[in-house]
Amino acid sequence: MRCSKNRDPNGPNKANGYHRNLYRNTDKGKIGGVCAGFADYVDIPTWLARLIFISLVIFTFQLALIAYVVAVFMIDNRPEQLTAKASSTSEHKVFNYSQPISSRLQEIRDRLRHLDKKVGSMEGYVTSRKYRTTNEINDL
Repeated sequence: MRCSKNRDPNGPNKANGYHRNLYRNTDKGKIGGVCAGFADYVDIPTWLARLIFISLVIFTFQLALIAYVVAVFMIDNRPEQLTAKASSTSEHKVFNYSQPISSRLQEIRDRLRHLDKKVGSMEGYVTSRKYRTTNEINDL
């Protein structure tokens, strides 16, 4: 693998929440906002995320603390527009059951079919003559 200095600015990175809306929430956070941000990301109450972290600390002391410190540096603070949007919606669901399970399963099936097509096209390219020719030219 080659490491290039010119990375895609639209790719997943710290500033855009890794395309997952994963941010630290320092408004509701106690130390670094990691547990509060994780709670917002998973849509669970903040106290439950803290309870999960405390149980992880009890069972895997050093690993959980190292992961927390890494998360403080790897995850960016929540942008202002997302903070204003989150404060305007005060309703917080513990678990999101807005869609029936049949539609969620259908969505998962569609996503897996799409991934299967992508993998199939990649396999087709890797096993093609064009790929071998390109590799032979690059090896020169």
